[in-house]
Parts: sequence; C-alpha cells; structure tokens
Amino acid sequence: MDDVERTQRTRAPRWMRIAFGVSLALNLAVVGVLAGTFARFGGPPSRGPGMISYATPYVRALPRDDQREIFRAVRDQLPKDSNSRQARRALYAAMIEALKAEPFDPAQVETILDRQNTAALTVQSAAHAAWLAHVAAMSPEDRAAYADSVSEFMRRGKDKKPKPPKE
Repeated sequence: MDDVERTQRTRAPRWMRIAFGVSLALNLAVVGVLAGTFARFGGPPSRGPGMISYATPYVRALPRDDQREIFRAVRDQLPKDSNSRQARRALYAAMIEALKAEPFDPAQVETILDRQNTAALTVQSAAHAAWLAHVAAMSPEDRAAYADSVSEFMRRGKDKKPKPPKE
C-alpha cells in the first residue's frame, strides 16, 4: 500500500470536517460573547477588603471613583503586614493543617478563628472610618442625593441600574 492510499483512508469524511469547523466557530463565538460581556461590564462586581454584606448598599451607591477612594483609604489605614494576602493565606493553611491533625485540637482551631476574626474586624473598622469620613465631608445636598442612591440601590439591587430616559 502506498502513501496516497493510506492518506485517503485516514482522512475524515468531508461532512465531519465541516461539522468540526462549525463547532469550532460556535465555540469561538461563545468565548467572544463572554469576553465582550466582561470587557463591557467589568466582570463580576469587585469587593473591597473584607467588605461585609450589610455595607454593600452603602458602598455600591457611591460613584465608582468614590468607592476607589474609600478602598484606598482602608488599605492605607491597615497594618502592612497583618492583613496581607500572604498572612491571610497562612491562616487558612494553618486551619487546614489543624483540621487534618490527629488528634484534633479544638483550642488550636479556635485560636486560628480568633486571629481571622481579629483581622476581619480590623478591616471592618478601617472601612467604617473611611466611609464615615467620606460621608461626613459631603455637603447636605450631596448627602441627600447619596441617601436617594442608597434607597434606589436597595429597591433595585446591585445589578439593575435605572435606565436613562428616552429623548
């Protein structure tokens, strides 16, 4: 058997090659739509350092630049080493080891939870202070408009923004 015969036998039928091409095109179209959606809408909502759910309406009702300003203020108030990503990961790693340990030591687990709670409370306190300082610096008119924005956020939710009026 020569090379020509072997090549003809091992090639996929034409309909299969067409189906593969169509499937590939559809997959690329889906990836393009998802990438376009994330590019247009910014992907999932960002969360500040240690934001607790009750604070979400207060922060999300602010303009994006104000949100960034508050998050920057929170980061500036926090101790540089205690709330780093590496420190938080180290606590999770310690918890995983403590959960796997035999014999199980509830006191060690409680110590790790206390350290994680202290770190979360530190972030929460810094966020409260930064948000309050920002709101206290607002004019009465700006505060009233902000209160309306919080109310609107509570009524509509985080993903539904009011549509601009048609002209």
